[in-house]
Amino acid sequence: MNSQKINELMDILDYEAGIYEDLLKISQNKTDVIIKGKVNELDNITKLEQSLILNMGKLEASREKLVNDLSAEVNVNPSKITITELLKHLDANQARRLESYKTNLLNTIKEIKENNELNSKLIKNSIEYINFSINIISSAPAADNNYGNTGMSNEAKKRSYFDVKL
Repeated sequence: MNSQKINELMDILDYEAGIYEDLLKISQNKTDVIIKGKVNELDNITKLEQSLILNMGKLEASREKLVNDLSAEVNVNPSKITITELLKHLDANQARRLESYKTNLLNTIKEIKENNELNSKLIKNSIEYINFSINIISSAPAADNNYGNTGMSNEAKKRSYFDVKL
């Protein structure tokens, strides 16, 4: 198998692993920002994430081209080739190195996924709290006299927060 292409693939995987680690740090930082309610910082973090994802897309295109070339060398359909399949065609040193990249990437991606799920729950809870607060404010009864002309008690009128004259 073409050793140069395998080394290029591992270099790309190493660079991708670095980007994923950066994304993990960002998602952990994002958790603190969400908890503290710093919307401007959250916007900046999102922009940084987008630029890293664009870089990742470029690397993925290069990785896919290399995998296509390598799959032709081992006579495996490019859509069916996996790292496990490539490992069968490498020497022991290259196989250990590639397996290490695979394990590292999978662990980092798993952590990012868990952190993103936590961030999603935090944002959802914040939105529910905001909606709850708006509903409480908008359904507050009007502070009117509760007695009618007959001396009988009137029901409190509901008022909308947005209809209140300030």
